[in-house]
Amino acid sequence: MWLEQNKVEFSYHDLLKEQLSLKDLKKLAGINKLTVKELINRKSQVFKKMNIDLDSLDEKSAADLISNNPRILTRPLLTGGNKLILGFKEAEYQELLTD
Repeated sequence: MWLEQNKVEFSYHDLLKEQLSLKDLKKLAGINKLTVKELINRKSQVFKKMNIDLDSLDEKSAADLISNNPRILTRPLLTGGNKLILGFKEAEYQELLTD
């Protein structure tokens, strides 16, 4: 894992095992002023198979969808201070760690 290789201290949460509440998801999304729906990986095979119109969902429905199908959440999620990084983006990880 990149964080371990770069000797970065971190707290790991297995989002596939630890169900996130609407409050948790809103808090995560709020870090970058995103909506809960924007935490969903529209390209994930699991999400594509669902054939759901994400734009028609409200925030609670999107949170319920993530809670019941955590594999649709964009991962990994890295938070630090006031920034959230969705997916692995090495340059953004390095920038976050040097701030």
